[in-house]
Amino acid sequence: MTKFFSKTFLSFMLFTIAFLSPPSVQSKNSKSTCVFYGPNLPTEVLSQYSRIIVESDNVKPKELTALRTKGGKVFAYLSIGEVSPSRKWFKKIKREWILGDNKVWGSKVMDLSSSGWQNFVLDTIVTPLWEEGYRGLFLDTMDSFYIFAKDKKQQEKQAQSLALLLTKILERYPKMRFISNRGFEVLSSIGSQLEAVVAESLFYSWDNNKKRYKETSESDQEWLTNKLDSIKGEAGVDVIIIDYMPLEKRAEAKQLADKITARGYIPWVSIPSLDLAGIGSIEPKITTHLLLTDSKTDSHHPLKQERFKKLVSKFKTEDKEIKVHDIQTGMPQGHMVGRYASIISPITGSKQPKDYKDWLTVQAKEGIRINILK
Repeated sequence: MTKFFSKTFLSFMLFTIAFLSPPSVQSKNSKSTCVFYGPNLPTEVLSQYSRIIVESDNVKPKELTALRTKGGKVFAYLSIGEVSPSRKWFKKIKREWILGDNKVWGSKVMDLSSSGWQNFVLDTIVTPLWEEGYRGLFLDTMDSFYIFAKDKKQQEKQAQSLALLLTKILERYPKMRFISNRGFEVLSSIGSQLEAVVAESLFYSWDNNKKRYKETSESDQEWLTNKLDSIKGEAGVDVIIIDYMPLEKRAEAKQLADKITARGYIPWVSIPSLDLAGIGSIEPKITTHLLLTDSKTDSHHPLKQERFKKLVSKFKTEDKEIKVHDIQTGMPQGHMVGRYASIISPITGSKQPKDYKDWLTVQAKEGIRINILK
C-alpha cells in the first residue's frame, strides 16, 4: 500500500481503514460535484449536485440546510497543512506547531506530527463542522510540509502523521467523508480513506501572475492524465477536475466540461475565485428570475401590485418563480449567471441610474439574459 509504513503499522492501518472508512458512492448521479467558495450561495442551484464543496466560513446555517435538501453531501474546505492569518482562530495557533512560513501565500506551514496541532484540528476545526452539519471534508495543503521537510525521514514522519490524523477523525466521526486536493506525494498513505481526488487545470488554467486564462500544454496534460489514471486504478477513487475559463465563455465552458467527462473525470469549470455557479457534469434546473425593484417608488410587495402582476406574468410559470430584490439595499452581489434564469428590470434604459446601468451591463456581459419591462 505504501512505502512509508512499517509492516506492523501498515497492518494496523489497513484494519482501521477497512473498519472506519465510509463506502464510496457508486451511482452515476451521486458523483456530480460543484465547488463554491463565495458567500451568498445560490443554494437552489448547488443543491442539485451530489457533492458540494464550500468554504464553511461563508455559509450561513440556513444555506447549509438548503444545500442538503435534495440529499447532497456538503464538504467543508479544510487546509490541513497550512493556516492563513485570516482564519478566526489563527491567534490560537502555537509557535511549536509551526514548521515555517509559506511566503508565497503568507500562511503558516504546520507540523502534522505535532500532537497539539492534531488535537486542534480535531477539536477546534473538525468537531464544530460536524456539529454544524457537515459530513465531508475537502482536504487541502496536505503536502505543504515538503517546503521544510527535506530529507526522507522527515517526509515519512509527516506523511504517517497525516494518515493518523485522518484516522483519528474517522474514529470520532466514522461517517465523515474525504476528498483531497492533489497531494499526490502522500496519496499512497491516505488513498484508502478518500472517495475522490481533485486536480486543477487539466486543459485550461489561470495564470495569477499575468492575470490571464491560458490553455495548458500537451505535455502537462499528458503528465497529469497519466498521474490521475494511475490514481484511479490504484486507489479506486473518483477524479474531479477543476478547470478555469472566463465566465462570459459559458458555451465554451460547457464544451470543456464535456471534454473532461469524456476523459473519464468529473468536471467543474469555473473562475479562479470559485464564487460562480459554474459548469459541471449535470445541467441544473434554474427555477428563478430576479426582479429588481425600488422601494422608494414601488411597494415593498411589488408582486401584489396589478402593474407588476401583468408585467411579470409571462415569466412566472409552473416551473419558474420570481425573486424580488430592492435596489435600495444595494445592487445584488456576486455573479447572476448560472444562478437566475434572467434579470427583470422595470426601469427602462433612459431612466436607469448610472450604477444600476453599469451593473446590468456587467451582468449582460457575463452572459445572463436581461428583460426590460415596458
